[in-house]
Amino acid sequence: MFFGQYEHNIDGKGRLTIPASYRDLLEGGAYITIGFDENLIVMPSSKFNQLLSNLEHLSLTNTQVRKLSRMLFGNAAMLEIDKVGRILIPQFLRDAIHLNSQVKVVGNGHYFELWAPERWFEEKKMIEDEAVRANMFKDIILSLNNG
Repeated sequence: MFFGQYEHNIDGKGRLTIPASYRDLLEGGAYITIGFDENLIVMPSSKFNQLLSNLEHLSLTNTQVRKLSRMLFGNAAMLEIDKVGRILIPQFLRDAIHLNSQVKVVGNGHYFELWAPERWFEEKKMIEDEAVRANMFKDIILSLNNG
């Protein structure tokens, strides 16, 4: 599981060192794509393939399905992790979320997110605001029980 927050730098070639605790979870390969909140999503190949399979079961005649598929897969790239644990973030994805030399790496369960620090600060501030948080999550049923 990907969890926690890390601050890392992106080198001049666009490479990012993946947190050591995440590397084992990406041993079978990984993909990067555009996220839903001005961020990037990095997920293991198995989860990315599951996402593809889920979308394949939806109707191709549905405009929203086609747009979502274009967004996720048209902006995706397969990642290779080098010997020292770095990935190359394609320039078009760095440009899409205004990533420069610093990045915030945020675990999100089955995948992790990459954020421009300024954008993450805004997101985190909103999540930490008690009144906003209470209203934002009020319709989500969250249970720790199986039944």
